[in-house]
Amino acid sequence: MVKVGYISPVDPNVDRMTWSGTFYNTFHAIKNAGIDIEWIPSNHPQFLYKVITKSVATMYRINYGNGSPAHSTTMTKAHQLFLNKQKLNKYDLLFVAGQGEVVAGLDDNIPIIYYSDATFKIMINYYWFDFSKKAIKEGNKIEKTAIKNAAYNFRASHWAAKSTVEDYDGDSNNTYVFPFGADVPDKHKNASLPNYKDNELKLLFSGKEWDRKGGDIAVEAADYLNKIGIKCTLYIAGIRNLPEKLKNKHFIKFIGYMDKNNSQDYQQYLNLYHKCNAFILPTRAECAGLVFSEANAFGMPIFSTDTGGIADYVINEKNGYRLPLDANGIDFGKCIAKVYKERKFEDFSLQAKEIYNTSTSWKAWSEKFKQFIDDNF
Repeated sequence: MVKVGYISPVDPNVDRMTWSGTFYNTFHAIKNAGIDIEWIPSNHPQFLYKVITKSVATMYRINYGNGSPAHSTTMTKAHQLFLNKQKLNKYDLLFVAGQGEVVAGLDDNIPIIYYSDATFKIMINYYWFDFSKKAIKEGNKIEKTAIKNAAYNFRASHWAAKSTVEDYDGDSNNTYVFPFGADVPDKHKNASLPNYKDNELKLLFSGKEWDRKGGDIAVEAADYLNKIGIKCTLYIAGIRNLPEKLKNKHFIKFIGYMDKNNSQDYQQYLNLYHKCNAFILPTRAECAGLVFSEANAFGMPIFSTDTGGIADYVINEKNGYRLPLDANGIDFGKCIAKVYKERKFEDFSLQAKEIYNTSTSWKAWSEKFKQFIDDNF
């Protein structure tokens, strides 16, 4: 049997919050495929790791200016210092989610899977701004080394896979698309259908970064729907504080931040998906939001933007719509109103579940991974 070493900075057995639960969910998806898997901490011992990485970050800023200390040769060497003390040769395969700087320093005698939702290049001036030229050059160097070191490059979208091949000369034959799944129980209630009789609609917005996730656009969309006679309630989750200007909006239900590691918060979060009728996220930049997989899991129609890797999760006229990046709140409101008036929510809901079952669930991910192992080992 193949034995997999799973390298991550947090314990993927229990931590379902870090990187939106990606470490937790990929670890368990591999385990559920019947694979022998074991966690390898990339930051052990933690105290010494924190001291060294803090020093690396300080020196990075002196040498490179504004940028990402993680994407540097020095940080790669710092990780080598810790990981070389581990007995990596007992594994047949290493799995590394994110952490390109870790992959760049690993001995490629052991096959490595490097799983990511983006590449360094497509993050510049998309998520990351004002990086110095020196920092960009260094970051691209680390990314290229990581992609070369990896025997297999897994990406969470075709958008990221395309950049891997075209921007870094990654091998297209060893680059795979593995969409993120949803962190929800196997048995759960579907999203509710709108109350057409009373002309009501409940929209869910969930995101930690209000501006990047397009929060104001979502509010404008809900406001428009109310003005044309659809009694719309916008549930806002994820952010810690509601912007002051929105506190007098009668149609907003502010839920706030919820910790998935807390069982009560987690259940409340799941209940929101059942309570609401559709998901709205007019995000300005998105690699592969897990919230889309979650919405699909609940059979919830999605209204988002056509950017980044979203096209693997939201398919126009199937489970929702991806509007142009320059669409405003009224544009979103009109799109939602059209779907509402044509009563397409049930049809979109069924197709969202299909996408979930075949592509954006961790069960589908696990089955695809098992097939990958069978084909390659």
